[in-house]
Amino acid sequence: MRRALIIFSIVLALLLGLALVWGRGPRELHPPTEVSVLQDHAGEMGIAQASSAQTATAYRTLHANRMSFGFCRYPLWVRIPLEQAPATGKWVLEVSAPWMDRIDLYLPKPSGGWLRESTGLSQPLADNRQGVFALKAPADTPRAGYAYLRLQSLLSLNTELRIWNETDFEINNATDTFFYGLLYGIIGGMVLLNLMILITTRDQAYFWYVAYLISILFHQTCLQGQILFLPTFVWHLAPAISLTLASMVLFFGAGFCRSFLNLRKNAPFAGYLVNGFQVIALILLGMSLGGMIWWGTWLAHSLALLGPIIGIYAGIVVLYRGFRPARFYLAAWIVLLLGSMAWGAWSMGVEFLVPLPRSLLTIAATLESVLLSIALADRVALMQRERKALAQRERRYRQLSTVDELTGLYNARYFKSKMASEINHAHTMGQPLGLVILDVDDFKRFNDSFGHAEGDRVLAELGRLMRDSVRPLDSPCRYGGDEFAILLPGADSLEVSKICQRIRHALAQCLFLPEGDSREMVTASLGTAQLHQDDDAESLLKRADAALYQAKHRGKNQIVESQAPETEALPA
Repeated sequence: MRRALIIFSIVLALLLGLALVWGRGPRELHPPTEVSVLQDHAGEMGIAQASSAQTATAYRTLHANRMSFGFCRYPLWVRIPLEQAPATGKWVLEVSAPWMDRIDLYLPKPSGGWLRESTGLSQPLADNRQGVFALKAPADTPRAGYAYLRLQSLLSLNTELRIWNETDFEINNATDTFFYGLLYGIIGGMVLLNLMILITTRDQAYFWYVAYLISILFHQTCLQGQILFLPTFVWHLAPAISLTLASMVLFFGAGFCRSFLNLRKNAPFAGYLVNGFQVIALILLGMSLGGMIWWGTWLAHSLALLGPIIGIYAGIVVLYRGFRPARFYLAAWIVLLLGSMAWGAWSMGVEFLVPLPRSLLTIAATLESVLLSIALADRVALMQRERKALAQRERRYRQLSTVDELTGLYNARYFKSKMASEINHAHTMGQPLGLVILDVDDFKRFNDSFGHAEGDRVLAELGRLMRDSVRPLDSPCRYGGDEFAILLPGADSLEVSKICQRIRHALAQCLFLPEGDSREMVTASLGTAQLHQDDDAESLLKRADAALYQAKHRGKNQIVESQAPETEALPA
């Protein structure tokens, strides 16, 4: 996780550094520092009336190149002092509002009258392909008096004006293209990375995340003007496209929230809120497809503020209940909320003391995409840790169900199951199989004399000796109280005898001190049998038991091999 934080810090530093460099470029050479505005409530004012002496006093002066009038259906007239334009040569007026329907620039001609330049979504210029609306003024445009700009929008009447000479405009346009290309490249990289993980894991959370990022990527191209790179005949569809993409962003974002946080289990009430939010997002989609763009945009801005708040609430609830990946999830939604609040407030006509960059929402979306990717990685790591812990518990439970706790050997249940499978395997492959039954000599007397605790020490030590003496593929088991069994796949009589001798000699060298200075030796008797063609588990065990009985009868502390039946043993 430290690596993820380092990556996020690098991305953040890169974006901030580029933003600073971007702000110090030629973009600030000719911003109009003073404009005057007038709202045409009747919508019938022409250039003659807008530029008349009687109307001049109605204008309100703004000492800024940014203006925000919120959702206003009335045209706005902007009066721009021409002395703010470059002193010589052609110049360009940039209108940074790619959602503007109609833009008309009226320039005074040297010979009198007005030169009109027009653009906008509903009246695009064929050569206007910069991703912003740009109106070009001839070199002989007077540098005294005023130019008049008429703005009209179905959506928010907010924009930023910039005046450039042609060279600076092209440089700034290339810089903007690079900067937004970097932002979109980061989001696209997150899409491709997590799409690969989606294909590999089929995790539902990754599906919602990838769909969410793709929707954000295309929606940002509408908000920031890259949609204007499309052919001009689709420009009039831009508001509907933007609103449709906004509804998809909200829908998929809510789906990601529900899936990532597992709200049905971790926060049911938050889950109901998210489900309701998704329903409203679908209603918004219907409004965009039904042409209700103005009301739909109002709803979209409201949901853009409400959505992150619901997401943050859900994240806090789930984090409080111990889901640690919600940390990065919360950070992501807080970043997006700040960007959405700034963008939404400006779109609704709220002015800020400090002008916020037009790219703020895109920067916030980019940082959110990285943070959510880190959150997903943290979630996957948590799931892997939980699966590993579960697997360890399952192995432990299996071990407890098949291993004798005192001796560390397999128990009788495992012995019976393993014996059946080894016999089947030996018969199928035609390989030998040896069986050893071991019993501690006079163990009852030892227990009666020194107690069960000392007897348990003997059994535990014998278990250790047996584990050290057998081969890796052998299965030493505690078959009863002081009775043990060993399955030896692939071992002929000679190999079985060697292993038995190792166990018997190792036990004979052990001295037990049950009463301080008292030294006691413990011995064992062993009976062995080889699997034959007609043997099953019962007959093989019976012959090994009979051999053990003979070892006891002959004086104990010895190894006896069972007598072969009339059928031949399986070949070694």
